[in-house]
Amino acid sequence: MSGSEQYWVVAADGKEYGPADLETLRLWVREGRVVQATHIRPSTGPTLYAGKMPELADLLPPHGAAGAGPPPHAPGPPATPLPAEFRVWEFIGRAWDLVKRYWLVLGAMFFIQGLIIGGPNIAVHYMGTVVQFVIGGAIMVGIWRAILGVVAGRKPDVGMMFQGFDRFADAFLGYLVMAILTALGFVCLIVPGIILAIMWLFTFPVIGETGLGFWEAMRESARLTEGYRWRLFLLLLAFIPVTLLGALVCCVGVFISTAVNFTALALAYRFLQEKKRAPATPGPATPAPAAP
Repeated sequence: MSGSEQYWVVAADGKEYGPADLETLRLWVREGRVVQATHIRPSTGPTLYAGKMPELADLLPPHGAAGAGPPPHAPGPPATPLPAEFRVWEFIGRAWDLVKRYWLVLGAMFFIQGLIIGGPNIAVHYMGTVVQFVIGGAIMVGIWRAILGVVAGRKPDVGMMFQGFDRFADAFLGYLVMAILTALGFVCLIVPGIILAIMWLFTFPVIGETGLGFWEAMRESARLTEGYRWRLFLLLLAFIPVTLLGALVCCVGVFISTAVNFTALALAYRFLQEKKRAPATPGPATPAPAAP
């Protein structure tokens, strides 16, 4: 890359900040506003992780290395304003307003997810269980990225559900560990299993948006949900009538209702991020002018 190269920082919601020259970009790294998992788009060449840029190698460990910093918290303003208080049906209502614009794409996304993890006969069902544990986490990361994009006002496409494989290892380990520990919680007593499931509800969006490992992402999810777990439980209960309503529409509506449920969770996730702003480093808040 040439010395006159210009760069744009791509935030979690897809917004770009820049242009910035290399020295400005290095300054943002030193300030903690750019971390190894931050996406950087140069004026020439493809978008890549900051941790994979040779120009920043002396300031950042390689992407995915141990000791990754805190999440680059830069969600940006959502397409639908967040409520001032945690209101279950308000999240669901706003989620429907978002989903109905892209119901066909989002419905197809969850239909394909269902095909991947299961099938109509026993052999395919058990094979689907194996596939679910192997790639289910990466698929969930991709779906969360797509849904968060919808919340941010971006148009989704079905292919986005397969864009979580860049975090395959952490997504797989997170999926596996959460499944085992949550199952143990349900075996011991039902309540501990429910609590663990809610604690780690946002592990996959955290993995999708940050450079955190699976365990750190689980801890971040626990931090976000602290103090709101009862209300999140009520939100999950509210998904039951939403799903039943979808099932009445020739069963096809189940995939649309699933999209509504995920989008409501995404809005709750953004709400909790706003309420509990981490000391995590934000991306550049305003576009930085190029150096003369």
